[in-house]
Amino acid sequence: MTVEEIFSQVAQHMIEGLMTHSQLCDYFNFLGLKGFAKCHEYHYFCENGDYKEIAWYYMEHYNKLLLDLPFKNPGVIPENWFNYTRQQVDAATRHNFIQVGLEKWVKWEQETKALYEKMYNELCGMGEVAAALALSKYITSVDEELAEAREKLLCYKSIDFDIVEIMSRQDDLYKKYKKKLREIKL
Repeated sequence: MTVEEIFSQVAQHMIEGLMTHSQLCDYFNFLGLKGFAKCHEYHYFCENGDYKEIAWYYMEHYNKLLLDLPFKNPGVIPENWFNYTRQQVDAATRHNFIQVGLEKWVKWEQETKALYEKMYNELCGMGEVAAALALSKYITSVDEELAEAREKLLCYKSIDFDIVEIMSRQDDLYKKYKKKLREIKL
């Protein structure tokens, strides 16, 4: 694998990550979980910045544009949801899909961490230590987000995804991520 292929794969995965967070934002918003939705909106904007940084790093250090690799739609939102309104979502559906959505988030972050670590090791093996170090900040970032996602999943599993408790936490989550969004947009 070449340096160009490594950075192109990372960038491709970051674009898929933007799509994943955008879809998770819509997914949770559709379920009436505005705190979870705002959390994914926040991650979307943070990772958009990461994508631009990695593309610029490659251009600055290797003087080339990244290859545009095809990417797949993560398909987070079930197809049949497009046939319904938010008002038609019943409590059982909301209950089941909270767990599904959180599990999709955890799985995405696990895959992302594994890919970035693999690419880091590839770069080190090629003697591209500076490039590997540039990638390491994204490994640390995804590791922190993975810990956050796992913690949320574990927390809500421990209360058996009690919808009343989850709904009672949405306003605080919304405010927390709205504030964090304002901070990154400055």
